[in-house]
Amino acid sequence: MKFLIQPALLGALLATACEVRATETTYSFDIPAQELAAALPKLAAQSGVQIFYAHDSVAGRNGPALRGTMTLNEALSRLLSASGLSFAIAGDGSVSIKAAGKDATMLQPVNVIGQTVYDATDPYNTDYNRPNATTATKTDTPIMQTPVSIQVVPKAVLADKQSMTLPDAVNGHVSGVLGRTGGGFLYDNFIIRGLAGSGFGDAYRNGLFNRQDIYDIANIEQVEILKGPAAVLYGRIEPGGLVNYVTKKPLDTAYYSLQQQFGSYDQYRTLVDATGPINDDKTLLYRFNGSYTDNQSFRDFVGNERVFVAPVVTWRPNEKFETNLELEYKHDNFNADFGIPAIGNRPAAIPFDRSLKDGFQRQTVESTLLGYDWTYHFNDDWKITQRYLFKDWSLSGPAIFNGGLQANNRILNRSASVGVQDVQTHSGNIDLNGKFDLLGSKHNLLIGVDGFHATTEAPSANGSSASIDIYNPVYGQVNFAALSTYNRFFYREESWVGAYAQDQITLFDKLHILLGGRYDNVTTGAIASTASLDAAKAGRIEREDNAFSPRAGILYQVQDWLSIYGSYTKSFSGNNGVSVGGTSFEPQIGKQYEIGLKTESQDKRFSSTLAFFHLTKSNLLTDDPNEANPDYQILAGKIRSKGIELDLAGQITDQLHLLGTYAYTQVNYVQSFSGLKGNRLENVPEHQGSLWGTWQFTDTFKAGLGAVAVGSRPCDTANTCSLPGYARVDAMAAYSPRISQHKLTLQLNINNVLDKDYYANTSGGRHTSIPGSPISVLGSLKYEF
Repeated sequence: MKFLIQPALLGALLATACEVRATETTYSFDIPAQELAAALPKLAAQSGVQIFYAHDSVAGRNGPALRGTMTLNEALSRLLSASGLSFAIAGDGSVSIKAAGKDATMLQPVNVIGQTVYDATDPYNTDYNRPNATTATKTDTPIMQTPVSIQVVPKAVLADKQSMTLPDAVNGHVSGVLGRTGGGFLYDNFIIRGLAGSGFGDAYRNGLFNRQDIYDIANIEQVEILKGPAAVLYGRIEPGGLVNYVTKKPLDTAYYSLQQQFGSYDQYRTLVDATGPINDDKTLLYRFNGSYTDNQSFRDFVGNERVFVAPVVTWRPNEKFETNLELEYKHDNFNADFGIPAIGNRPAAIPFDRSLKDGFQRQTVESTLLGYDWTYHFNDDWKITQRYLFKDWSLSGPAIFNGGLQANNRILNRSASVGVQDVQTHSGNIDLNGKFDLLGSKHNLLIGVDGFHATTEAPSANGSSASIDIYNPVYGQVNFAALSTYNRFFYREESWVGAYAQDQITLFDKLHILLGGRYDNVTTGAIASTASLDAAKAGRIEREDNAFSPRAGILYQVQDWLSIYGSYTKSFSGNNGVSVGGTSFEPQIGKQYEIGLKTESQDKRFSSTLAFFHLTKSNLLTDDPNEANPDYQILAGKIRSKGIELDLAGQITDQLHLLGTYAYTQVNYVQSFSGLKGNRLENVPEHQGSLWGTWQFTDTFKAGLGAVAVGSRPCDTANTCSLPGYARVDAMAAYSPRISQHKLTLQLNINNVLDKDYYANTSGGRHTSIPGSPISVLGSLKYEF
């Protein structure tokens, strides 16, 4: 709203404003960068405040983008910071604006850098780039000063793509990373730099190992992917890297959202997010995230019904201390998909929607997680943090697995299982972090200890089942009731305790040196018995290993926008497989050399990383070729992964957001005890890349378009078959009108627009190729207030 007023009246309003303070009421703003003559009416409409100014005073002046939740004082300061104008807020809440002068109330200068002026945790933040990350160093360090490859996928990307799983959150958004869900997996699994996870899931939650789950994205704020060995800070972890998801925390400003998603193949999902202060002084905060999902699939019989709730409470009695208490409960009723067998060197030519399971039988997964953390600030430079997670994860119900094809290449052998698997995990750490100067150098010191303990108890009844004709399947042939007596009892127990130290040293404000080391004590052991669970526990042979894992890196910030870096890292991981006779295996050792370049735009809205790496992993496990039982493994020797990775992310203009990735990965067995030398690892393409962009056409409408390209990949370690390469196109459009102070978003995503037939991955060999989804539509209606 705009009013033309006389100078005398304006002077009276300014005099009144000098006697009052700005209101503390917060408003939600969503105003793109534009001329002030257009921006000020939008600010008035979105705040409901009258704004007085002379037309000539704002003509030809521009304002930056203004998005997020803030007070009127903050919003005006940012909008007018570079305009040469001042403002005053009168006792009735109205605002007057004029050119700065001796009769005007002028605030101190405010530095505004594009759209990064507001908190990354703000629900309305639309940035694709994050200048800082904690996963690589466990300290809040600028990525431009971190001498390793670390990528962040913020919630704006998750929202634009309507990602529904953690693998969806990283696929096509980070170079050299492939996330896999379903396909026989009882938990999300990630391949990073060509190296697959342990098979139990490798995700970290707020820096703590959260093993073995299908993670829900409803309470995820952002996802951070650390490339390369990370044992120095995280213990027993795959040397390819780790996925760490950061959960949503309570906010001291009330925010609520309700979202309904609906899509092809009977997909329905409802999400709730509510947060704010519990008491008037905002020392006690809460947040509640929840979702209900009922997803079917283009694949027959495959689907999942899920209930997920995640409440968290924060207590901040003063500026020095904060603690968070959180709970997650998840219940899944699902039917996993084990895919299609290969004939010759390609998956069998059968319809993509055809399942080779036996019908609608489903398994149940129930997961309960309890966690807490607290931080105490001794002063501005030193703090101590402690975290703890407990999780009880259980699986029950019938399952049927693909075996091999018979000689006629049409009859698939299968096996069946009915049982229970119960996994309990404890993980925790305590970190002391401080900053100090010494002899002209700046130091950021981290000292910590951590621990992890897990047990797995899995009694089951296993047996052969009716085979199936892949070209003319007949379902309902498996008698699960016959599997009433447990004939296999599996027990695993593992734990580690580690102590670590790290120093981030800065010299001359441009040279950044990272030095760290860790000492680990790891115990492992697992065994299967046909007698009883007690017999399995008694027969378990425990192995203890100790190791030191160093890390060193150096980065030189040539200019504010350009950094060059190099690093060396080493990792240690105890082997937890089962061998014939129950003997344990030597630990795995990973080593990596990496060099790279990082760039960042002056306004910190756009960044890129170019990395060259050489990584080896020794004492790799693989299935024992001399044993029919898939539980038995042997050491497969050593693998080498080397390649190039490029990541681009951020905002090119106020209208254009962009994501781009490319990875060249050459990963092979270079030593082998089982004839695998020279073979490529399964599921890893030599070339993969993606490009995604959105354009903000108006204040309320944007659209996006992108493509993912993946080269051919072996479907098994023996390289007897391969999955063909493919390119997939995705698109989206969103309309976000405002209803008073509230925001309504109507969004439509179309995935695989060109309906390309492709295979996403295999889940463990040539008989488990998982078809990718054909063209699908996902709609959403989201209301935020």
